[in-house]
Amino acid sequence: MIYTSLLEAIGRTPVVHLKRYSKAVGVEVYAKLESLNPGGSHKARIALGMLLDAEQRGLLRRGSGQTIVEPSGGNTGIGLAIAANLLGYRLWLVIPDNYSVEKQKLLRLYGATVVLSDSTKGNNSHGEKALEIQMENPGFIMLNQQRNPANPQTHRDTTALEILSDFESLSIDVFVSGIGTGGHLTGVGEVLKTRWPKLSVYGVEPEGCDLLNDQHISHGIQGLSVGLIPAVLNCDLIDGMVAVSESECVDMSRELLHTEAISMGISSAANFVAISKLAKGDLSPGATVFTMVYDGIESYLNYFE
Repeated sequence: MIYTSLLEAIGRTPVVHLKRYSKAVGVEVYAKLESLNPGGSHKARIALGMLLDAEQRGLLRRGSGQTIVEPSGGNTGIGLAIAANLLGYRLWLVIPDNYSVEKQKLLRLYGATVVLSDSTKGNNSHGEKALEIQMENPGFIMLNQQRNPANPQTHRDTTALEILSDFESLSIDVFVSGIGTGGHLTGVGEVLKTRWPKLSVYGVEPEGCDLLNDQHISHGIQGLSVGLIPAVLNCDLIDGMVAVSESECVDMSRELLHTEAISMGISSAANFVAISKLAKGDLSPGATVFTMVYDGIESYLNYFE
């Protein structure tokens, strides 16, 4: 297939049955490799989805050179940088100063203006800094992925439908999902529950956080528990939360790279740490468990030094 734009290559990512890992934990685990999207993550989907929605609503005019400002931990920023370049917008990204140096360099290479926030002020320091920038520059457009309905809607319209198609002859018993903005858990979870009403949905969070009770601490698992309950998160979908540690995620990322040859970042590995814990008592033997690999290990190599 020949595409006229890289944006057309977003989505339609493959699902892999992790047979060795499944045998080890006693349940059948399937993962959708969102890391194979342009830009290397699932966030390419919502970046494009939010931009197209803003154009439809008249907030953005393609090719205008308008400036978008967005607080992003990296992956959404990369997706926005790709889409902004191709659709004709400028981009300012606000990132906590403790986030991946590699991603910061990459975003600047894409042409984005990168502003660092003080991470000691909390996990939402970049959100607060972005609001300050927008107030100082009223013409800037903030898409606000944590509150933007186009975030989960993109997953309802694309990711979830792809999953339904892939699992046409196989039912899913459990969906395990990290929670950053809550967009993919909400969009995917809602649609999957229409097909499988008895589906169990588990969220994943760092140890010491209690997302559903709005309790957050600083942690090292980028992309999870961003310091607030996201407005787009449908908490009613969640049957339980599983806490994981940074060290467990690092070990799991290394293990699955060896045993399944799948490159995954720390928040992706968190899903598999959670599955391993659930498989010890909360899941029926042989249950079909679905999760997602959000991005690759390449931006997290500093965790392995």
